[in-house]
Amino acid sequence: MTDTAIEQRDADLPEEEAVVTALLAGRTVNSVRKQFNLTIDDIDRIIARAWPVDQRARVRMIMTDLGKLDRLIDEMVQRSFAAEGQVSAAFANAAIKGLERKHDLCGMSAASRIELQVIRPPSEQTSYEKITQVLLGLKHDHRPNGDGAAPVSSADGPDRESTGTDREPPRRPDLP
Repeated sequence: MTDTAIEQRDADLPEEEAVVTALLAGRTVNSVRKQFNLTIDDIDRIIARAWPVDQRARVRMIMTDLGKLDRLIDEMVQRSFAAEGQVSAAFANAAIKGLERKHDLCGMSAASRIELQVIRPPSEQTSYEKITQVLLGLKHDHRPNGDGAAPVSSADGPDRESTGTDREPPRRPDLP
């Protein structure tokens, strides 16, 4: 449809206020559609014009709500100072709730994030690294040398310098 056809069709719609009033009175969309002989698209256009949900409408709604909250908060603070005891506390609580809602609307109540980084010393070996070292040693037939240093390969053979781990412990002279 062209723009002029849409404008002509919109001009043919019954009085929009009557449709809006019927919807606000609690009538269903289908009953309003039948009463005014409209399509669902016609009803949608009337609703969109009556209650726009675009960026400007949202900003306008937020600004209006902020103005109402300011008046409400001021009134609650005044009553809190004028009253005593639990009544004063109730008014103060209402003022605080209003301030919280105001901050929510303005986006000022976002929780701050703290990024925590745990850095381990480079000399410390993780259990994953220990397990990986043992498994790789088994796969490549390496023997750990007992002091936590690099594993010694069995391929080094007896002609290589011994690390002392393959020797028998010295016997005590008093034992047979």
